[in-house]
Amino acid sequence: MQFRLRVDAAEGSPGVLDLYRWLTEDPDVAGAAEVALVDEEDRGDTLGGLEAISTVVSNLTSLGSLLLAVATWRDARGCGADTRVERDGVSLRVESTDPETIRRLLRQLESPVGSQPPEESPDNSGRPDDSDHPGNSDHPENPA
Repeated sequence: MQFRLRVDAAEGSPGVLDLYRWLTEDPDVAGAAEVALVDEEDRGDTLGGLEAISTVVSNLTSLGSLLLAVATWRDARGCGADTRVERDGVSLRVESTDPETIRRLLRQLESPVGSQPPEESPDNSGRPDDSDHPGNSDHPENPA
């Protein structure tokens, strides 16, 4: 399975080159994926070439290791860069090292183009439901 990784970072923030170095130095990724930095000049919305990371993995376990490494890089940099994984026209944000979030990304990436897993719906924007976490400050409990 072939994927592209993209990083949209603010000027001066760690970007695709930093992620590429991180992935090539990660022993879990090195054993699970082929990683290459590529220039893409065919994107009409940018000036000049846009760098991306091309990755090839042989199975979903390897892809899970890759996604976890990308999310860990993003967390370690604290830069809030928009980090995406793309396959067959599907582009998904890699935002969390949470195991359930990684599993959700895996399900979406292995699904045929244009389909969506049954638990996903357009109204929740593909975000996991936090209602199962009573300590979540975004969902205060109603005492009434």
